Amino acid sequence: MYVDKIPNRNSNPTILVRQSKRVGGKIVKITIANITKFPEPIIEGLRILFKGGTAVKSIQDAFDVKSNKPHGHVAAVLGVMKQLKIAELIAPRNSRFRRLVLGMIAARVLEPASKLTTSAMLDVRTAPNTLNEELGLKCVDEDDLYDAMDELVARKTEIECRLATRHLSEGAMVLYDVSSSYVEGEKMAFAAFGYNRDQKKGKKQVVYGLMTDPNGRPVSVEVFEGNTKDTETLGTQITKIQDTFGLKQVILVGDRGILQQKQIVEEVMPVGLDWITGMQKKEIRAVMDHEQTKKQEEQLEEIHEIVEQAELQLSLFDEQNLMEVYSDLYPKERLVLCRNPLQATKSQRTREELLVRAEAKLNRIVQSVHGERRLLKDKGKIGVRVGKVFEKYRIRKFFTWEIEEGHFSYTRNAEAIQRAERLDGVYAIRSSLKQKPAAEELVADYKRLSSVEIAFRTMKSMSLQVRPIHHRKPERIIAHIFLCMLAYYVEYHLRQKLAPMLFAEEDPEEKKAERKSIVEPVKPSTTATKKARTKRTADGGKAMSYQAVMEELSGLCRLTGVPKIKTDKTHKTILMEGHSSTQKQAFKLLGLRLSSPTTSSDN
Repeated sequence: MYVDKIPNRNSNPTILVRQSKRVGGKIVKITIANITKFPEPIIEGLRILFKGGTAVKSIQDAFDVKSNKPHGHVAAVLGVMKQLKIAELIAPRNSRFRRLVLGMIAARVLEPASKLTTSAMLDVRTAPNTLNEELGLKCVDEDDLYDAMDELVARKTEIECRLATRHLSEGAMVLYDVSSSYVEGEKMAFAAFGYNRDQKKGKKQVVYGLMTDPNGRPVSVEVFEGNTKDTETLGTQITKIQDTFGLKQVILVGDRGILQQKQIVEEVMPVGLDWITGMQKKEIRAVMDHEQTKKQEEQLEEIHEIVEQAELQLSLFDEQNLMEVYSDLYPKERLVLCRNPLQATKSQRTREELLVRAEAKLNRIVQSVHGERRLLKDKGKIGVRVGKVFEKYRIRKFFTWEIEEGHFSYTRNAEAIQRAERLDGVYAIRSSLKQKPAAEELVADYKRLSSVEIAFRTMKSMSLQVRPIHHRKPERIIAHIFLCMLAYYVEYHLRQKLAPMLFAEEDPEEKKAERKSIVEPVKPSTTATKKARTKRTADGGKAMSYQAVMEELSGLCRLTGVPKIKTDKTHKTILMEGHSSTQKQAFKLLGLRLSSPTTSSDN
């Protein structure tokens, strides 16, 4: 039997169920039923049945669902990793080691966790998403990850060299900064007490230095003991740049706490590197005092004339906010003094608030010493209480005081306060680059270090969670921090590509063009401000945070089913569930295609 469609000239076609028979050597068609008025799905179902197919009541009856897992965020991360050729960075050839490292990087971008939890995410038996299937990892346990981390450390230098080849070149700018993260446990490599940036009292830490290109893309990371000073990390980086990366001439941009005078003279200048850094407050004060003394000697003016000139100079500084200074103290360097009026006002207000709070505490001590009951008489005890006040508010230099047996008095140090006010909002850039770039560009180049700070914040935050560190062996700690750096490399590009739909800057040039002065605080561009106010993107879509977009992508699921109908081959069918407008837009911005339903066969 079969379904036959009989066309009619002036009306709808007639649909018949027929059977063909051979009668007397001829083929005769026998009409069994007229099904013209049947709904189209039923007609199509009968046609399939007559051809040997099987009819099912619903799609649920047709398939046995083997898995239904979140897939969109996995596809996004792995797709961008493929565009960035992360696999080739890790190892030239495909191997289980390379796939495990790719899995750990992707897992940290998707859901950062301990290696034990990560192994469960990557294991086929407990995988909560499609990461295991995409990478073909099958069974994974924590020992597999530890072995891969050990091999990753052995390949670390090779990977960093490949990154340096991508993003650095002769004469390029290299950004370098240092941070630290606390550790859990006692017997851990690199762990020591030091300057704790995490504000975790009583916790040991490790120190690590991050090297990036001018745009903030990470190239290299180095781990040091927790009590290592920032300045002590510089030598290894210079060696890495010149000997490991083979770059003999770059412009090293470092924070004023790293590129100090001693390091510049003893480590940077001897190897011929150019550099840009900031000046410490004491250095700025020395330059300004020296210039003022020099002018005083040259002009031989009276005190009141010098004061008037100083006031005029400061007024001019307020109007310009930026000026180049050539000082005898730094004859071979270029100095650019900057003054941020907003920061100056903020600093003065903060100082006054701290002085008022400290005076309230000191007045209580005065009352205890000189009040009617005279509760405090001992000179040593008075000194201890006064010292605690100064230690708490850190304003010791702004007071003068007198302590004796049964006596305590204090006054504000007007001269010290005036000297501090003179440097409020003032910062200075020093560099070996004397000709180019212009002063404004030189300041902008130094401020590129903020991109390294963003990298540290991202690595430390809920996004990648470099801290706390639980590993004990040195190679595991190095591998952990290196994995976090590689994960940030991936997330950096994810955020850049998704910027049009995020509460983020889409065009850095627009932000730069709208900035009136490089000295001013950074402000969002008009486009970013509008997105924040309207909660809408330029094309009218919903503006979202990076985390919200990744969560939306995780709603795109991949359903894998096997037909209940048994044939010579068992066909596995993969369907995608989701495809919201946000998911489609994200994949379009990432330059990826949403997978269409596919089938594969297993014999």
